[in-house]
Amino acid sequence: MSQIVKSSTSSPQTSSPGLQTEQNMKKIIKWSIAIAVPLLIVLIPTTESFTPQIKWFFALTFWAVYSMATEIISSNFAAAILPVLYVLFNVAQPAQAFSPWTSTVIWTSFGGIIIASILMTSGLARRIAYFAILKTGGSFTGILIGIMIAGVVINPFVPSVMGKMAMIVPIAIAICDTLDLKPKTRGATAVMMAAFLSIATPRLGYLTGDGGIPMLMGIVANITQQPVTWTQYAFHNLFFSLFFSAVSIALVIIFLKPEKRIEGKEVIRKKYEELGEITSSEKKVVVLLIAAIIALITDSIHKIDAAWIFMFVGLICFLPGVELMNEERLGKLNYKILLFVAGCMSIGTVATACGAGKWMANILFPFLAGSPLYTTVATWFFGVAVNFCLTPMAAIASFTAPITEVCIEAGINPLPVIYAYLQGLDQYILPYEFAGLLFVYSYGYMSMKNMIKVIGPRLILSGVFIALVAYPYWKFIGLY
Repeated sequence: MSQIVKSSTSSPQTSSPGLQTEQNMKKIIKWSIAIAVPLLIVLIPTTESFTPQIKWFFALTFWAVYSMATEIISSNFAAAILPVLYVLFNVAQPAQAFSPWTSTVIWTSFGGIIIASILMTSGLARRIAYFAILKTGGSFTGILIGIMIAGVVINPFVPSVMGKMAMIVPIAIAICDTLDLKPKTRGATAVMMAAFLSIATPRLGYLTGDGGIPMLMGIVANITQQPVTWTQYAFHNLFFSLFFSAVSIALVIIFLKPEKRIEGKEVIRKKYEELGEITSSEKKVVVLLIAAIIALITDSIHKIDAAWIFMFVGLICFLPGVELMNEERLGKLNYKILLFVAGCMSIGTVATACGAGKWMANILFPFLAGSPLYTTVATWFFGVAVNFCLTPMAAIASFTAPITEVCIEAGINPLPVIYAYLQGLDQYILPYEFAGLLFVYSYGYMSMKNMIKVIGPRLILSGVFIALVAYPYWKFIGLY
């Protein structure tokens, strides 16, 4: 069964004394770095702008992120203890450090694991996975491309990123289970990365692809008095977004080849036939999913957040006659996901509260003004840098207006520069930088090492493509 429902256990393995010594030495080195670097940060003299709170924020955050990346302690515990450390070292108040628990992201995650569970336990996710594998030719490359195409199609219709992630992740997990791709292997990481990128990358091509995009464009319109329509936004961004989506999935295919050959198409076809007719449980899940998708698509009308939609679906699962969820199944859910998500999200909220995000922005802002090409690329870099301290939504809210003003003062159309900023915010190194990546990573199927093999080159290519593809395109269509 998937890690959504329960964590897998592994038996201890014996190793030679030499190998054990080498492992102990590596552990000592990792712990030495985890302690030494934060201490060096703490020793940096404070100034009027670089306050003790900001200093301790960077020290504690490095320790937690490094601990997660190297897995010297449980990632879930490192994330859970981080807001506690922020409070203990006077970086933030408890209400600020633990504010992610009052955000909708946590409840989207909770509802998401319930939906993922009923998809898995009913057998519907496996049926969809078999069907998808057969329709994409049965090859691993075809599966990854199929996942990307699915994300491109659903992106403009569901504004909630977390809603879309919660819909596609169970299918990706079912594909991993079907192909016997063990958690944290290259193959499993590839499938989960394809699921993440299929939502994250194409979404920037649609005005309705992300809840933060309308807010961003609204801020720009309030300053320029020139609103951008859905069609205009797509004309400005969809080409580059789809182009970069193709590049992103190509990186997954190139760098994350599975460790073993996947089962042939005929084997999958036989498994699909063995499922037989669709069961009553599967039919119930289909009805619930259709209702949830309709509710997500129409959220601009009813104004109900995706989090509450998913939680309400979870409630329905307990009702008599539905009975897709019960006390026993609920107890098997992996609640550690919620600790991980909330702890990592506290990095962004505390960065804002203690002033670390503003301090970083003040350092970088003077380097933005210049020629149109320079300002566009520099703003992309600014977006990448700010994303380390702030969530994309917070970065949009904090810096869209100042960037727009910088462009107007320099005589540059702010639209392409703002688009470049948005692309910069879409580049990540570590899961905490974006709730969508954090959500996918938290299921335990992705290896940090394998993940970075894709998102590292993707980050570099994004900057190159902004300069060599997006800038010429925006100039060709008259935005400069």
